[in-house]
Amino acid sequence: MIEKMRRYTFLLYHSDYQPFLTELQSLGMVHIVRNTSEKSEKLQNVSEEIEAYTAALKFMKKKVNPQSVKSHTSLLPLQMRQQLDKAHVEKERLSIQFNVLAKEISELEPWGSFDYTLYNQLEKSGYKLDLFSCSLHHFKEDWKAQYALTVINTVGRTIYFAVLHKADEPLEIEAESFKLPPRPLAELRQQEISIANQLKAVDEFYADNALVAVDLFTSELDDLSHTYEYEDASLQSVPEADNHIMIMQGWIPKRLEQELVSFLEGRGVVYFAVDGTVEDNPPVLLKNNWFARIFEPIGKMFMLPYYNELDLTPFFAPFYMMFFGFCDGDAGYGIVMFLLAFILKKKFKANKSMLPFLTLIQALGIGTVIMGFVMGSFFAFDLKQISFLNPYIPIRSTEQIFNFALLLGVIQIVTGKILNAIKQMMQGGFVYGVATLGTTLFVLCLAISGSTMLGAKPGNILKYTPYGMYLGLFLIFFFNSPGKNILFNIGNGLWTMYGVITGFFGDLLSYIRLFALGVSGGILGLVINDMSHQFLSVPILGPVLFLALMIAGHSLNIALSGLGAFVHPMRLTFVEFFNNAGFSGPGIEYKPFGKTKTN
Repeated sequence: MIEKMRRYTFLLYHSDYQPFLTELQSLGMVHIVRNTSEKSEKLQNVSEEIEAYTAALKFMKKKVNPQSVKSHTSLLPLQMRQQLDKAHVEKERLSIQFNVLAKEISELEPWGSFDYTLYNQLEKSGYKLDLFSCSLHHFKEDWKAQYALTVINTVGRTIYFAVLHKADEPLEIEAESFKLPPRPLAELRQQEISIANQLKAVDEFYADNALVAVDLFTSELDDLSHTYEYEDASLQSVPEADNHIMIMQGWIPKRLEQELVSFLEGRGVVYFAVDGTVEDNPPVLLKNNWFARIFEPIGKMFMLPYYNELDLTPFFAPFYMMFFGFCDGDAGYGIVMFLLAFILKKKFKANKSMLPFLTLIQALGIGTVIMGFVMGSFFAFDLKQISFLNPYIPIRSTEQIFNFALLLGVIQIVTGKILNAIKQMMQGGFVYGVATLGTTLFVLCLAISGSTMLGAKPGNILKYTPYGMYLGLFLIFFFNSPGKNILFNIGNGLWTMYGVITGFFGDLLSYIRLFALGVSGGILGLVINDMSHQFLSVPILGPVLFLALMIAGHSLNIALSGLGAFVHPMRLTFVEFFNNAGFSGPGIEYKPFGKTKTN
């Protein structure tokens, strides 16, 4: 459900405004009405600080490892960040030097170590020692007879050689020349080791300070976020009476307003309060039971509803859970998902942002276990082959899986249309939802009649479906536009019927994807099992190879099936269900100023 909101208008003397804002932030209940998006210089500075600390925190989190030990430090967050920035600069400088050295060493290594003293003495005596390299098939043996040539090394398909000649003697050798660097190979290697040790020291600094830096930066970001929020809120007031009076507005859930009223009256603040209306576009706060709340992150991935809309979360939650289980279609996979999420919740219990998603995975795992049992699959093994389970497996064939997918589609489409009718009645009056009820009745009767083509036996209800369709048509043609004349209603009804029939069958066909994903995942699981069993005949290593392939194959299948099972039910929810339910959005999310107290 969507909580009812109250809009409060606060009138404050300019000298009382800042103290009031500080206390209001501590209260953490009021969603401030925004009047401007402009940023003051201080707000921009705080924003830049938040970006810098966020980047630093992200970097240091990557440096935390299982062996990390939290060190003690007297440094302030800014001092730690400054040291971190210095370490970044130093590491970048050292990395550049190391890469340059590595290149010089790799170029010099094929030539080995040279006596630079002898090399210089030769030059002073009027001789030169030129170094060349070329591919083996370009090297000419005639060069050895023509010049004082010595082959120094051969690496792969490249030959390295030196030619001693008088300084004024021209050389006619078609090869790539090489000039010795000013420092010998041993010195370069020694410097490389020195720089590598310095780089190691920087990395050790990161590792030694990772945990304490994460704590410092997290705390500082929390303070900066509050400062940013405060500065931003201070810009949202409207000055009046030559800036002597400050007017600010905010929204609060109705169930929390008594605490706000006590706060305001205790401080003598002048205020006015009115109920939220659609025209005011109040912020949206969802309040659901424990089950529907698990699926709120799914709905928020799309958008929040408008303030006067129905919250569809409680209605799509069970469908999404079933659809995910249908696509995954294996009880064993569901157990793995549930246990994996359970383990991760223990590991990340301090990360409150992850916990809702892990709880969602657990719920989807339960749905997969249920639907996997309904379809009789456990790690792609057929549960119907187990004698005591056989009688309890409802679905016996792929044809029944196909029909079940369409049945779920009909149920969700009809549910969406009923919700749409209820919403229209709530917003405009009973008569405005009558035509949608007629559409619902017509679609339902049409589905019952069409089910016989798939082998269903609806029984005695089938003979009543024509009457239901006639009643639905009557409601559609005569109540689709309340207040309009009959001819307009009939004409509009024809267009509505075209949309209903084409839309219904188009939407219904979309649910075949449940069948396709469920069956494809099951087939891949069967292939994995068959391939694994073939290794059992291998002597000694057979059981090991069997287990390894089973684990690797089913892990991959769980990942692939899970991805499809997450995305495609979401598509059915956001397109087919939301469209038939007449969903409208986006609504503004309720974000209280300060620490949240909405639970």
